[in-house]
Amino acid sequence: MSSLFKRQSGEKKKSVFSSWKGKIKDIILLAVLAFALLFAAWKIFHGNESKEETINVLATENEQKVARVLEEIEGVGEAEVIVYEDENGVKSVVVVCEGAHNISVIMDVREAVAAALGTQESAVKIYQKKN
Repeated sequence: MSSLFKRQSGEKKKSVFSSWKGKIKDIILLAVLAFALLFAAWKIFHGNESKEETINVLATENEQKVARVLEEIEGVGEAEVIVYEDENGVKSVVVVCEGAHNISVIMDVREAVAAALGTQESAVKIYQKKN
C-alpha cells in the first residue's frame, strides 16, 4: 500500500510540475511576443529618424553644390538653394538669387537646377534676392 501511495504522490508532483512548466512556457512566449510588438511599434514611429537625418545631410550637401554652380553662371550673382527631398528623390527646389529679375537668368537657373538634381523644371521655384 505504501508503494501505491508513493506512486500516486509522485504522479501528482509530475502533473503539478508539468502544468507549471506549461504555464512558464506560455508566460515566456507572451513576453517575447510583447517585446516583438513593442520593438515593431518603436521601429514604425521612431525608426525613420536616422533615414530622415541622412536625407537632410544629403540635401544640405546638394544645396551647397548647386548654389556654388549657380553662382558661376553669368548674371546669377549670389545664390541660396533649398532642396526638399524624400526617400523617392527631389520633390522641389527653391532658389533665391540676385539675378532673378532677368528672365534669361531665371531660365538658365531653372534648367541648371533641374539638370543638377534630376528633377522637373516645374519643381524649381526662383526668387529675387533682396538687396
